Amino acid sequence: MTEYIRALEPITTPAQLERTKAIVKQFTAPNGLGPKLHQYLLDKREAEDNWAYYYWLNDMYMDVRLALPINSNPGMVFPPQRFATVHDVARFAARIIDGILVHKEMLDSGQLPQERATSREKNQPLCMAQYYRLLGSCRRPGLERDSQYLPQRKADNQHVIITCRNQMYCVVLKAEDRGKLSESEIASQILYVLSDAQCLPSKPPPMGLLTAEPRTRWAGDRATLQLEERNQRNIDLIETALILLALDEPLPLNFNARGFSGATPSTHFAGGRDETNMAHEMLHGGGSDYNSGNRWFDKTMQIIICTDGTWGLCYEHSTSEGIAVVQLLEKIYKGIIENPSEDKGVPQHHLPPPKRLEWDIAPEIQKRFAEAAVSFDKAIDNLDFYVYRYKGYGKNFIKACQVSPDVYIQLSLQLAYYKLYGHLVATYESASTRRFLLGRVDCIRSASTEALEWVKAMCQGEGANVALESDREEEEDPRKVKFSIYSKDHLRELFRCAVARQTEVMVQNILGHGLDIPLLGLREASREVSGELHELFTDESYAISQCFLLSTSQVASTTDSFMGYGPVTPKGYGCSYNPHPEQIIFCVSAFYACEDTSASRYAKSLQDSLDIMRDLLQD
Repeated sequence: MTEYIRALEPITTPAQLERTKAIVKQFTAPNGLGPKLHQYLLDKREAEDNWAYYYWLNDMYMDVRLALPINSNPGMVFPPQRFATVHDVARFAARIIDGILVHKEMLDSGQLPQERATSREKNQPLCMAQYYRLLGSCRRPGLERDSQYLPQRKADNQHVIITCRNQMYCVVLKAEDRGKLSESEIASQILYVLSDAQCLPSKPPPMGLLTAEPRTRWAGDRATLQLEERNQRNIDLIETALILLALDEPLPLNFNARGFSGATPSTHFAGGRDETNMAHEMLHGGGSDYNSGNRWFDKTMQIIICTDGTWGLCYEHSTSEGIAVVQLLEKIYKGIIENPSEDKGVPQHHLPPPKRLEWDIAPEIQKRFAEAAVSFDKAIDNLDFYVYRYKGYGKNFIKACQVSPDVYIQLSLQLAYYKLYGHLVATYESASTRRFLLGRVDCIRSASTEALEWVKAMCQGEGANVALESDREEEEDPRKVKFSIYSKDHLRELFRCAVARQTEVMVQNILGHGLDIPLLGLREASREVSGELHELFTDESYAISQCFLLSTSQVASTTDSFMGYGPVTPKGYGCSYNPHPEQIIFCVSAFYACEDTSASRYAKSLQDSLDIMRDLLQD
């Protein structure tokens, strides 16, 4: 509760804070509800592998009724390829799938190396469970709560679903009655799909659009579809496939193109597309006129390859954090780069062609396609997304300042927000808790009192929003604000205090002493023990603390790749970042429906903030 009050200080008013302190005092009293709930969780810890896991999973994912694309599923762009012919597309896709098969064999044989912590109580083993959930898994919609399909390990039959122009095909990669397909055989199957999907006379139903709907609505549609045996079989094939491979048409160059003057979008990529355009393709497919029907957003891993060389993935987040997904695909991609294929063609193989999935569509489902197209297109039009490369410096300079790059970038995000709005807000940064069995993440709250003091001082004299009331002189007119110009030494000292606090919160989280998981546990225990929520969880301050207007995470990669996602609240920002030695890639998102937010304006404020931080620290 002490940490909770401390987290509220920079984001609530004095009146809100005092009310919460009174509630906390009553909650934590010896005869209050708090000690009983705490004991309930201690007993639960003794009885379960991880007392928090299902509380967290349901709160973060399974109980959320919002549509998966934009709101939950991240999209990732990998370095674009050069495809001269359709054979190049097929061979590259086949090499990715072959890499997936090799990885699956390693998992099945138990040869996945055990990872260990590299900092803070080094060498502790890290839970590897999420690495085993990536292949063959799927999220299933429910009317009130979703569920997960997690496959049995070492399944004999292995297949993938390939989508092209909204057609879906099942490619069996390994069956009991024969060994696995070779890379060349997989390429020939993909080539068949690319050819067949273009030649079919009838327009296929855009099944993927239904998976882009809010969860309760999609649950109803899925139940209707499953009334037909053929549809039931198709859905089973999709949900149990190792991955879904989407073969896409490229989005037009001007798709949702926006930015800020002074930043040069990278247009030397595939087909002249910039990075923001490619990110849209991975996040949602572009809408009903483009590739959004070519998806199944419940599928854990959807690898997307465009005919112009753009490629990446969209992944369903509930089974795993980004690190497992990034490591798997980077390993496969590096293998492809290090061992380039000599043969440019695809030889013919006398294999049965992939089975195309055909659907029995009831009239009510036919009507739902049109409704889903309208609602998803509207959601895509509302997404304000911007990929920004900051090229002033990267983690080499930050490390020379003797600061953790993650801590430094988190403080730059706070400064950028304060420069725009004159106050701080609840900020989420994911922190891995894999030192614990089934551990996923807790929340590093970067909006600290120490960060607020530093950003206020950095913005001295920048306008009425951020006037320093404490600098009034009593003998003068009390309504007049006088700005003191802080010395660099003082600003650096405030920065060091903010760094120390941010580091402290980060370490608390990764060692299992974060704030949000225990707070969530107390809330759910309140429901289970007393049948209702304690006042602590209906208090205005609690709502403020849970509304993350800035949702952030570091998604590091060893290739020139980047991952992004949408905001988690209608008036908020999403901001992922990938620090490289000499630059930092940011994926900033907001919603156009909110007049107060702008992804490009926040990116511009980030640029200004990183520049003045360099000026503060470089000598």
